[in-house]
Amino acid sequence: MTVKSRREEYAALTRAAVLEAAAELFAEKGFDVTSVDDIAGTARVSKGAVYHHFADKRAIFDEVFKVSQQGVLDQVAVAIEGLGDSEQSPGAVASAAVRGFLGSYVVDARRRALLRQSAGVLGVQRCREVDNELALPLVLGLLNQLAERGELQPVPIEMTATVIFGTLCEAATALAFAEDHEQAGKEAAQVVGHMLSGLLKESS
Repeated sequence: MTVKSRREEYAALTRAAVLEAAAELFAEKGFDVTSVDDIAGTARVSKGAVYHHFADKRAIFDEVFKVSQQGVLDQVAVAIEGLGDSEQSPGAVASAAVRGFLGSYVVDARRRALLRQSAGVLGVQRCREVDNELALPLVLGLLNQLAERGELQPVPIEMTATVIFGTLCEAATALAFAEDHEQAGKEAAQVVGHMLSGLLKESS
């Protein structure tokens, strides 16, 4: 086991404090209004300490967004783990994953605020890279499980995963911008659920 030095521990704590402060400020004030001075002050670290860890404000947002999106996947994992032993079919797992994915935005205002800003700050391509890196493998895994059990229609797995995940991302974005995000979440889950059911073979 590797033991961190005090300097490494301090650096890790400083970085975490910067990310937490930035996430709070970006969500409440917005990326454009928030300055690096604001982030340093809220994190109670020097401006130099911020730049030691991040090249600029955009790099901070990039990492904040990645942490937020990882939190979505953590909620998906919780939703899947909440299934009983009798509900662990790939189809049930996929449905639970959709509910967990969309539900994570419904319950978290900060996550919705960051998602609303992400494309404007990072660009659509970078947002897609982050999502593909973190979440697309999960979708691929679920589809492969369905295919192995003979429960999936004869469709190209990788393209199907890309389309489904793209749909989920669009649904989450629509939810994030909706005035009634709870209702939008329910509607999005219903639509995506019907789409998924169309990919499953009817049980004989």
